[in-house]
Amino acid sequence: MSETPPRLRYETRASLPPLAWCADARPGVPVRVIHGARVETREEGFVEGAWDGDFGACDFDRGAVLAGSGARRRGGKLVFVSPFHPLERLFVLRDGGAVRISNSLPFLLTESDDGLDLGHPDYFFDFVRHVRRGIAPVPATLPCASGRRVELQVGVDLALGADGALVTVGRPIGEPPADYATYRSMLASTMCRIAGNAADPRRAARYRLVAACSRGYDSTASSVVAAEAGCREGVTFVESATPSGHPIAGVTESRGDDSGADTLRRLGMRVREYDRRALAALPGHPRAEFFVSSPAAITDATARVMEDVLRDSVFVSGRHGERYWGPTRRCARLDFRERDDCHLSGQALGEFRLRAGFIHLPLPYIGARHGPAIWRITRSGEMRPWRLGTGYYDRPIPRRIAEEAGIPRESFGQRKLGAGMLSRELSPESEQDFQAFLKSQVPPDVLATLDPRPVAARLVNHRRLAYLRSIYSHWPPVGWALDHLGSDRLHMLWRSTALYHFHWGYAKTRERYLVR
Repeated sequence: MSETPPRLRYETRASLPPLAWCADARPGVPVRVIHGARVETREEGFVEGAWDGDFGACDFDRGAVLAGSGARRRGGKLVFVSPFHPLERLFVLRDGGAVRISNSLPFLLTESDDGLDLGHPDYFFDFVRHVRRGIAPVPATLPCASGRRVELQVGVDLALGADGALVTVGRPIGEPPADYATYRSMLASTMCRIAGNAADPRRAARYRLVAACSRGYDSTASSVVAAEAGCREGVTFVESATPSGHPIAGVTESRGDDSGADTLRRLGMRVREYDRRALAALPGHPRAEFFVSSPAAITDATARVMEDVLRDSVFVSGRHGERYWGPTRRCARLDFRERDDCHLSGQALGEFRLRAGFIHLPLPYIGARHGPAIWRITRSGEMRPWRLGTGYYDRPIPRRIAEEAGIPRESFGQRKLGAGMLSRELSPESEQDFQAFLKSQVPPDVLATLDPRPVAARLVNHRRLAYLRSIYSHWPPVGWALDHLGSDRLHMLWRSTALYHFHWGYAKTRERYLVR
């Protein structure tokens, strides 16, 4: 006789971010799921997001790609499913026989009557270590005010039995692509299935595709694949930072044209162009919700100026294409290990996404568990016509995708632009609020050990660290040395009061999860 999976009891709260959920599981009683208004709920499970399968079958736990998260009753278990990419995760808090699981850290801790440990400045570096490890047998954890620890679960499923035991379940990743045609077909077919799932009329909440595009490789290729799946809306920033110099000797930045508007129009899309600097004019504390994962990923916050278009969308980005489409051995990644990460770029969209009500689909992560196979395709003879021989910034896979779609070679992927142009300091209003937070909330003995200088004053060594990590950390002896010699001491946030941007952002974001 098969075991009966835990039953579900739903509680909708209109005041919550529409895509947030938190499950409270205790042995012998139904799992209580508190959720926002746009979470899809059924007797057999719940989900926020879109996947590469039929919406009516509710089989998001069996597909290769779920952009979002949820839980499905299956085979005597309740299986919690994390996003297919490592930019978001499930948060788990165990307490005796009970367990809470959520797609939001502030929601999880609020429902658990817990919070951050204000005597622990290093949540950012906890996340950095978590991301560098990728999918690990033992998950990374964060300390709570109560002394408990929150687990960070990425790229795995979690199976809850009727007895309340929660165990990690590996996720099947399928066969690796054998050549470019196989890989290209994988990207296209997956994107089409997700688009159909997101727009399915049986949904309570439907989503249309919106593509982000710049003049770089990754977003250009991703926009091509999105257009093939029916995407007719595109967004772009008009300018980005143009670095000059070398991180070891010194770097200066200026503004450069980074608009992908011409590419988007060629692909038949309506285009909205934005200025990154418009973020500074938004009222309140627009960066706060982005700090809950990374105070260093300042460019993620620029998505805030696009909120009106991103709402109700599947936001197709080229995020981290350099990690799988580049020409060097570092792109043969396994299990989402990001040895070079110093900023957690792309990791900070989660709370904004849940509140604004959109799905993030970083297209280069489709099939990314097959990093070695993708790298072999990049280096194969069939890709020679799309190699420019320009070193690190040479990506034949996205170049071929774009050029075969009619995008002129000279219009993209010619020089590496950063996404900067934002001050690394807070606005005067936010800085005043942050300083008041430091004085009122942080233990004085801890605060006395931290450097109060602006982050901008600590950038020279930080750039050297980022360069060493990005180029050399995937060489095993170098990676080991960087870790064991404590190279993160060069980081702009090392022992800085700006580490408490994480705690301050958490405090601001937590307010939306309080019961009203």
